[in-house]
Amino acid sequence: MNRFAEIEAFVGVIETGSFSAAAARQGIAVSAVSRRVDEMEARLGVQLTRRSTRGVKATEEGRIYYDRCLRLLSDLREADLDVSGFEGSAEGPICIACPPAFGLRYLGPLANAYAASNPGIQFEIDMGDRPVDLVEEGFDFAIRLGHTDDPALTSEPLFPVQYVISASPFFWDTYGRPDKPEDLQGLPAVTYKISNDPTRWRITCPDDRIAEVRLLPRFIANNGEVLIEAAKAGLGVCLEPRYACSEAIRDGTLEVVLEDHRIYERMVELVRPNIRPLSRRASEFANILRESFTTTAPWDDG
Repeated sequence: MNRFAEIEAFVGVIETGSFSAAAARQGIAVSAVSRRVDEMEARLGVQLTRRSTRGVKATEEGRIYYDRCLRLLSDLREADLDVSGFEGSAEGPICIACPPAFGLRYLGPLANAYAASNPGIQFEIDMGDRPVDLVEEGFDFAIRLGHTDDPALTSEPLFPVQYVISASPFFWDTYGRPDKPEDLQGLPAVTYKISNDPTRWRITCPDDRIAEVRLLPRFIANNGEVLIEAAKAGLGVCLEPRYACSEAIRDGTLEVVLEDHRIYERMVELVRPNIRPLSRRASEFANILRESFTTTAPWDDG
């Protein structure tokens, strides 16, 4: 049994959509490609391909397995190039998870530039707010807000996060701009659902006094972009990272208050599985992120 030959045959069939085209690509007989895929499916006990007169397509399980096989082949080619000393552009998939606001505004443009300079790179970026399993789902790394204690993961800080309290100018005109945290007590709030009590805020004053205030839940969601839009619409007070709402602050649709106060001090971290090293391509892109955020963050002028 040659599992590498099985993988090459399976990947070739999925990418070309036929056994004959995959055989021609590899320079082997059609029967050899068919036998290798059949043996792979028998060994795994899973149907990976669906064959018809219109060609061959991957089943749902086959698509998942194809993605993992593609990564293995890319890693092997990369290892060959590294050992042989070949200095070429990186190639293969880079799989990242990150918060939506950060991905849209900051990671996305950096990924676009890196992919443009390295035509062999394929990015897969999960910008959802759902928790992902970096090990089981095959992510290279994730950008996360806050420290992780998971022993299966390794984390490193990228930059500190400044949270800001903001609302639309119309909202402040209606309810009054606060001079102290207690002025927020009982105001409508748009808040992120991170706990059973998302409208209780603990705010550190300039003299290090801790003020605890409770707001009225007007709009609760698990997506920061939705909350920022709700705050811009005047629905309530918003508590979000500055990087997420910097554009709204700059264009005047959100107005920050109590800027000399602190709340939810956190660090944005690069988190990766510790069971495997980063590939060359993922390591190169991680270095780009590190270098980009060791200087002044682009949202600090907000």
